Amino acid sequence: MNANVCAILVTYNRLDTLKDALAHVLAQELKPATIIVVDNKSTDGTIEYLKTVDGSNNIRCIFMESNTGSAGAIAAAMNSGLKNKECQYFWVLDDDTMYAPHALKELVENIEQSKFSLLGLHGAHLKMGKKFPVREDIKLQEADYAMIDGALIKADVVRKVGPVCEEFFMMCDDHEYSVRIQRSGYKIGVLKNGADNRLYLGGGGQFTRATLWRGYYSARNHMFIVKKHFSIGNLIGYCYLQTKMLISAAVLAPDRFQRVKLRLMGIWHGITGVGGRTLDPGTLKFIKH
Repeated sequence: MNANVCAILVTYNRLDTLKDALAHVLAQELKPATIIVVDNKSTDGTIEYLKTVDGSNNIRCIFMESNTGSAGAIAAAMNSGLKNKECQYFWVLDDDTMYAPHALKELVENIEQSKFSLLGLHGAHLKMGKKFPVREDIKLQEADYAMIDGALIKADVVRKVGPVCEEFFMMCDDHEYSVRIQRSGYKIGVLKNGADNRLYLGGGGQFTRATLWRGYYSARNHMFIVKKHFSIGNLIGYCYLQTKMLISAAVLAPDRFQRVKLRLMGIWHGITGVGGRTLDPGTLKFIKH
């Protein structure tokens, strides 16, 4: 197998897990031809560490001048990787997910033997903008959406449809990318092979601090998707989902006022087109540009 794969690893202030994630990439049975590590202006010693590995083991580092989120970092790496005309695939990774040694090999084998142009490890079907998970008992199947973390994407497709949208910063960038790829005539697949171990360091739970800023960016970016790829069904689905989330927050959340305010601001910024890094996930304060 002679596939030319450019692995993209995005990181921000997770030095310990970054080292582990990078070790898993280097241990793949099918070695990436290039590993582009994008740092989003870390402050925990990550930059200093990356400077020691930059140029070794086919690792090339990009140091962003500001925190552009996962969307901005992936876009920067894709634009850089496309300069290599021999690049056939992009393998998009996060710094809190570890991959089994066979992960990349199986992704390449299955994408080359199928009709898919983007092949992820997790995905869903979309109906009125809502995600319905794919079946767990089918190893290779078609889907409407694939999570970009761990996904393999044909470079020729990226050349034609462009990289992910930088304006999303965080959340929903893979949703928009899936819609854009499909509307360009390409198919999306999901490979259920259990090759990844996600640590979920970005936070989870229903009413946690992480879901405050995630709720804002999700509401805003989902509106971006409705506007970019408009359909009545998507608009109805968006209105239903946001109403449901707002009512749930107002009734159940201990921080209901802040949670409702941030989601409403996300909806407004989505309508008015205010993109990029507008809410600081650390301080939960809006950034003036």
